[in-house]
Amino acid sequence: MKERGRQTSSIKCRLTVYLLFPQTKLADLPVYDSLTCNLQLVSKLKNPSGSCSVDVSAMWWEIAGFREPCIITACEYVVSLWKPLDNWQWEKIYSWHFAEVPVLQIVPVPDVYNLVCVALGNLEIREIRALLCSSDGESEKQVLLSSGNIKAVLGLTKRRLVSSSGTLCDQQVEVMMFAEDGGSKEKQFLMPPEETVLTFAEVQGMQEALLGTTIMNSIVIWNLKTGQLLKKMHIGDSYHASVCHKAYSEMGLLFVVLSHPCAKGSELLGSPVFQLIVINPKTTLGMGVMLYCLPQGQAGRFLEGDVKDNFAVAVLTSGTIAIWDLLLGHCTAVLTPVSGQSWSFVKWSGTDSHLLAGQKDGNIFIFRH
Repeated sequence: MKERGRQTSSIKCRLTVYLLFPQTKLADLPVYDSLTCNLQLVSKLKNPSGSCSVDVSAMWWEIAGFREPCIITACEYVVSLWKPLDNWQWEKIYSWHFAEVPVLQIVPVPDVYNLVCVALGNLEIREIRALLCSSDGESEKQVLLSSGNIKAVLGLTKRRLVSSSGTLCDQQVEVMMFAEDGGSKEKQFLMPPEETVLTFAEVQGMQEALLGTTIMNSIVIWNLKTGQLLKKMHIGDSYHASVCHKAYSEMGLLFVVLSHPCAKGSELLGSPVFQLIVINPKTTLGMGVMLYCLPQGQAGRFLEGDVKDNFAVAVLTSGTIAIWDLLLGHCTAVLTPVSGQSWSFVKWSGTDSHLLAGQKDGNIFIFRH
């Protein structure tokens, strides 16, 4: 963590609000709080499908022999791929349609081109599908990867996808590997813990390690090469239903970034949204390092969010977006609802340093960070 701190300590927070599209009305612009960081609104994408937007992502896609940073948008029954044009405009080139089961989330898989996975279901995930195009690029295809009572799914580096499914007595933790062309290559099963797995996270700095959080507030670690369950560590009952977003390995210790959807605010601490904890895997002992709370005057609990490098972002139940610098330890930006439309989801781009924020009405805002 010290080395990572030195590498990123030169980052200075400041606000830059500059709109590249003069035709956008002033009322459509996000309202920035006095807490600011280096955000620049560069584009606004309107999904014309008319249905409720549920997720957004960015990935590389090969178009006419060139790999370009594209945007993936998901509505309830349509997933669309948008390619970049000049001046931060976008053109929709593919759409995948779903007739029966709605889309819950986009599941990008690092290192895989021309393929994106999606999770479908109602309240819980029922299917995971791979979306791709024919070799001639003329038609869209869907491939059913898994179905059932799926609790968690995550795209991993080295073209892998991990998921947990089933109940406690018949739980399966499965890793699927893709070929370079996006086709399913082989499967591997990890040893299931005796608790239901709710989230996954890769461990940066520790090859072939996978971390998961369970319904009993435990953290489990697998060896991805052997499938062996290495450790199970209870992280305490201070915050229930914690969600793991990122994990780092430094000097034999694990640093884990969690969010706390069920945390209640206090006069002393405010409203805790994220937390950094450190764990010694050998002794399974851990302790809190830093608690990331909302600034004074802001309210709401964690609804959904994302962590990339040393920045965490969250949509709150108040409809506001907040950003934290994990090294500095405080909230650096607050984006309030726009034109009466609360923010619904937010993601860091997988292709660059952009932030993607969406509303249920289909508006997607792209910020340079």
